[in-house]
Amino acid sequence: MIKYSVLTVSCAALTASLLLAGNGLAGDEYDVRALGPKNSIVWQTPIKAVFDHKVHTGDVGIECSTCHDDIFSMQRGTAVNSRKFTMKAMSEGQFCGVCHNGDDAFATDTNCMACHSAGEDPIVWNEPVKASFSHSKHVEEMELSCGDCHSGAFSMKVGSSSKNGDFTMASFKEGKYCGSCHNGDDAFDSSTQCESCHFPPTEKIVFSSPVKSVVFDHNIHVKKEELPCESCHKDVFIMKQGTVADNELSVSEDPDVKRKHLVDLHSKYCGTCHDSSQAFGYLTRCTVCHIGVKGFDQMNGGGKKESGHGSGH
Repeated sequence: MIKYSVLTVSCAALTASLLLAGNGLAGDEYDVRALGPKNSIVWQTPIKAVFDHKVHTGDVGIECSTCHDDIFSMQRGTAVNSRKFTMKAMSEGQFCGVCHNGDDAFATDTNCMACHSAGEDPIVWNEPVKASFSHSKHVEEMELSCGDCHSGAFSMKVGSSSKNGDFTMASFKEGKYCGSCHNGDDAFDSSTQCESCHFPPTEKIVFSSPVKSVVFDHNIHVKKEELPCESCHKDVFIMKQGTVADNELSVSEDPDVKRKHLVDLHSKYCGTCHDSSQAFGYLTRCTVCHIGVKGFDQMNGGGKKESGHGSGH
């Protein structure tokens, strides 16, 4: 009888505990009316940004009426659709800038990571040449703030630098874009350490102009000979595809004029190193690079000799 009484009391206590816990959980339910949407709002335009109602209503204690409807309409998407939802507008006291003015809350041009992520990592450009940029290396490893580059060196809009038409190494040298810091003092000069941003081509480059066909292999020079990219770029070869192919052969029928033209071409480009001193001379071992039409066909799987012996053997 005593055992049954103890068991009954234990069950009753457990039931009461569960009921109390259940009531506690019920009391902790998220109050949408008081705190706003539970999930974060994520904008993708003009750039990716995140807004969390709970941080403002729950943590800071702001009421919904503080922002709605005077600053933001209570209808999703109205700010973005207005096309006025920009950092510039915020700096002028609109939208988030009504409070984020540096007095009531941190200014919109500071503490960027509170709303913005570091972005796609890495960012890869294919024009004018393939290059990449890593936000994490600069923000996390170098401990730079977003404001160091945005929006003085780069506009806070994807693709804006490429569309300007002057996103080039020449502009970097003049102190624009990456060159704002990569000047040899604040960070390595933009004309050095090329592989930090650029990818040396892994496939052989085949030129069909001004003569057919000439092959160049980056791997032999960069990996095997361990030459830095700047050995040839930018003084010998411009970092842009097709620039050498734009050179036309001499139209003169005079052999001496043709020869001089070819010598000048070699001296200007590959002959800068291939002078029989630093590397084999360009007038020797011609077939290392010049493979002709037949060699080009064989390189691409054509013009192969048939295997086996011919009939009659």
